[in-house]
Amino acid sequence: MGIFEIFSSELYNVEKFYEYFSEEDIKNIPFDLYNLIDIEQKYENQFIFQNFVEFFSDLYVSLNINDKDFKYIDSKLDEIDFSQKFSSYLYSDFLIKKEGAIFVFAKMRKKSNCKYLEAAFINDYHKKNPILTSRCLKELFCLGSNKANEYEKLLFENIDVINFITIILLYDKDLGERVLELYKNEEFLKNIKISDIEDFIMSFEIFISNLLAVNKIKDFKRDEYINSFNYYIKIYGFYEVKDSNSFYKKSLQELKINT
Repeated sequence: MGIFEIFSSELYNVEKFYEYFSEEDIKNIPFDLYNLIDIEQKYENQFIFQNFVEFFSDLYVSLNINDKDFKYIDSKLDEIDFSQKFSSYLYSDFLIKKEGAIFVFAKMRKKSNCKYLEAAFINDYHKKNPILTSRCLKELFCLGSNKANEYEKLLFENIDVINFITIILLYDKDLGERVLELYKNEEFLKNIKISDIEDFIMSFEIFISNLLAVNKIKDFKRDEYINSFNYYIKIYGFYEVKDSNSFYKKSLQELKINT
């Protein structure tokens, strides 16, 4: 069975690699994955991208694939420059795909892929999207990027609310204390206990993900992230979600009314 048939019709089961693929299929996997990117981006099938993420997590982490087949697939992916092709997802219109692309590069654990994450960080995420900026920077540190320290310093230069959220999302105690000292006089911090700030920012991240999903929004722009943050400050600790669908639809309406 080919990858297109599997990836486009069901969720990939990490324990069924050798049920899915014959010896001949395995030889074609790297090339099929490469070609599948164009198909997914054209048709936006609901399963394909999720299965990319599951497959690469299996290939590089779960180890359900024997050494011989892993080495073949991995070497061929490098040979055909799959990572360069896949890096287009770092600039997707969809937040969930950009997050997934960062995750895949993290699971590959190849320093050679830092250049793709570095380009996305500096050209597309920084000062625009706190969720992606923080995730991208964390993975750059894990992959040993030579620019990670430089990018961390950038977060404190001309700091704004986007960078504030980004730094807290890094979950680094020292960085968190530094940014809280810079923001100690901000009005919103008067209503949030300093000891709760990480929980607050984490719940904001969850709020954003659900807000986008329920309302079928691809991603927010910079100003929309700032507006959402200001809105969430006002409702934090005062809301109860009984009907998720209604709550997030109402939240989007109120957010637009108040901005």
